[in-house]
Amino acid sequence: MSDGAVRLGLVGLGWWGGELAEAARRSGVAEVVACHARTESSREDFARRAGCRAAGSWQELLEADDVEGLMLATPHTIHADQVCEAAAAGKHVLVEKPFTLTVEEGKRAVAAADGAGTVLMVGYQRRRQAANRRIRRMLDDGELGTVLLASSVFNVSHGYPDTWRASASETPLGGMTGLGVHMIDTYHYLLGPIAVVSASSRSVLPDQPLDHATGLMFEFESGAVGTLLTTHFVPGAVEVTVHGTSGVATNRADGASLLVQSRGDSGPAEVDLAVNDPLVDQVAAFAASIRRGVPVETDGRVGLAVTEVFQAAVASARRGQPVQVAEFAS
Repeated sequence: MSDGAVRLGLVGLGWWGGELAEAARRSGVAEVVACHARTESSREDFARRAGCRAAGSWQELLEADDVEGLMLATPHTIHADQVCEAAAAGKHVLVEKPFTLTVEEGKRAVAAADGAGTVLMVGYQRRRQAANRRIRRMLDDGELGTVLLASSVFNVSHGYPDTWRASASETPLGGMTGLGVHMIDTYHYLLGPIAVVSASSRSVLPDQPLDHATGLMFEFESGAVGTLLTTHFVPGAVEVTVHGTSGVATNRADGASLLVQSRGDSGPAEVDLAVNDPLVDQVAAFAASIRRGVPVETDGRVGLAVTEVFQAAVASARRGQPVQVAEFAS
């Protein structure tokens, strides 16, 4: 199966599953040929809309000869089991974030993929935004000087969907679980490892599930400090700013623009930026790894590094004190 588009199976057919299927179509190098959800009507309806076949079971996808890889938009708590089962069946996996909720589960999944020689990719596509790529180049070229501070926010306004995502076991730290983990990965990509995390996550609004206000402070191994604020209950905002001794760069509006202010400038200026489609780039990279053996950027170990920080954040919120990420290091 070495010619044509890489043929994928999709598991988890909610809103984000649809986004993944559409990204595969736009990529031109991958296609969803089969899909599965536990509810028959959901999978049949999705199959009609996506132009693929509905698989009656997870096992059917694992045994399908025409399915080269799987995209998983499934509950976080079953990611590790699904990756392990897929690896045993020789299937490559692109698993949505967060990779796993615990380091122990993540290590098990990484070991399974390594042992089987299958591709394991984690869906941290925001580091692929053209704005973040440009910031990384500016850091590498020394344009921003020594980074001292970083700040980020990831907010949406629609609350928690009436799905498994509203379960406390699937979303243990409010907006961090489904949103904020993207910023942890972005911070790792731009600034390197996080050493210490302090977290506060509170329930504020009546008659709403889970936490509504979550804030984290990080100490990076480099010595810089950073912040992350996230919630599902205020007008949307997705931004990350890197503050260096020679300049400040802000990825604004979820990658739609990049603002840069150098020392001595009166204010930030917009940088000319060819905005890309990071989700398509991610699916294309997954396809290239399956077909040509190109190493994936956000592999299982990259996903595991985020899980280490996430698990430390959960512990910090519970204990009410800073937590060393090394306590959970794999």
